[in-house]
Amino acid sequence: MEILICIMLFLLGICLGSFYACIGYRIPNKISTIKPNSFCPNCNEPLKWYMNIPLFSYIYLKGKCAYCNEKISIFYFLTELLTGIFFTLSYIYFSLSLEFFISLILISALNITIVTDLRYYYISDRVIIISIIAELIVYLFYINYKDIIYFIASALTMFLLMLGIKYIGDKVFKRESLGGGDVKLMLLVGLTLGIIDGITSLLISSTLGLIFSIILIKKNEEKIIPFGPFLLIGTIIMFLLSYNGINIV
Repeated sequence: MEILICIMLFLLGICLGSFYACIGYRIPNKISTIKPNSFCPNCNEPLKWYMNIPLFSYIYLKGKCAYCNEKISIFYFLTELLTGIFFTLSYIYFSLSLEFFISLILISALNITIVTDLRYYYISDRVIIISIIAELIVYLFYINYKDIIYFIASALTMFLLMLGIKYIGDKVFKRESLGGGDVKLMLLVGLTLGIIDGITSLLISSTLGLIFSIILIKKNEEKIIPFGPFLLIGTIIMFLLSYNGINIV
């Protein structure tokens, strides 16, 4: 039974991963997430059904469009694969629990944000709002109303904290130091972790962002570092540490 659940979650993950990769391209480019059906972003030819099978299609087509032979971004394949793997690992690690469902929400938000922010420097308000609503619904089934109010207050506190950091950063550097999406993303961070763990995750995210910026900045003519994925990675790391009772501050 456990193996069957893991297989089903992996299949669900790769299917959702395919969808996440798709909307990760469509949302920043102002294309409807419903219509038209999947198409090649280079030649705009609609894809046949067998060209949309997660993982298999990329391998079958050898990473190229069947019509124009343009290379298909590896982001699509990796998003499908990693979503499937992380969905499965979430169940193995958390079983069917509050943490399991929160983990799926964070993984989903992360995988979409990786595509939108790394490629387009864009964080979708829709992704943030849907993730927040999903977490609140999960909380209603697992925790009491006082705790829900605390997490909502934490979300607002983290948002205001990040807004303050952005304001100071903009003044000091005399340019935009943080994107609006990064600030809004702190609502999800606070709602997930609370205030203390949320601040700790911000420190983790900043450290990761600093490390990877050394690599990314060399390839980035605009000298812009997409911070959204690091915020969510830091959140997931702190979420795992908190679950295991590890306190690093």
